[in-house]
Amino acid sequence: MKYIFICCEGETEEAFVEKLLVPYFKDMGVYIKPIGIRGMSNFDKIKKLINRLYLSYPNSLVTTMIDYYGLQKVIPTFIPAEGDIYQRVKLVETKLYEALSQKNLYFNIVLHEFEGLLFSDVNAFDGIATKSQLQELKNIRRRAETPEHINDKYETAPSRQILHHIPDYSKIQNGIEVAQCIGIGKIAEECIHFGKWIDKLMDWAKE
Repeated sequence: MKYIFICCEGETEEAFVEKLLVPYFKDMGVYIKPIGIRGMSNFDKIKKLINRLYLSYPNSLVTTMIDYYGLQKVIPTFIPAEGDIYQRVKLVETKLYEALSQKNLYFNIVLHEFEGLLFSDVNAFDGIATKSQLQELKNIRRRAETPEHINDKYETAPSRQILHHIPDYSKIQNGIEVAQCIGIGKIAEECIHFGKWIDKLMDWAKE
């Protein structure tokens, strides 16, 4: 049995791992366990958690599911100001990896936050959105190159845009329902960075 521990920024990410990733990898002999960080208040918090996991499970794979949005407040010296978003996030992940220097560690940062992944197929909101609300979400998606490019500013972060158009949207309940409707395969297809993370987990599981 192989172990993958995913350090999750919040409850929504934990639920995503439990409801989508655990079933997705269940036939590969891989035990996936979400570990809650309960917010990225400081870098030492995740550093201590990862080191503790390695002491208990030295042969496991440890990875993360934390948002790029807001990360500059936690590790401002790690956030590059130039380059396209994929170059910037990869540089941050590399710096975080080097800061810990643990084997079988794969930092994964979600662009820009979990709700961005839900724009992989906005039709999945059909059960919780009116026709006009659904159209507004389609307009947001249409303006972005990919779901991972949807703006990370305070006013235009994916979660705030969803809540603006669907005020009674529940991040955990509705967010996970929408993600399940879309499926891991479609999200990985539409979200390049997320897809590379899934590929990495798959490759490690097959080794």
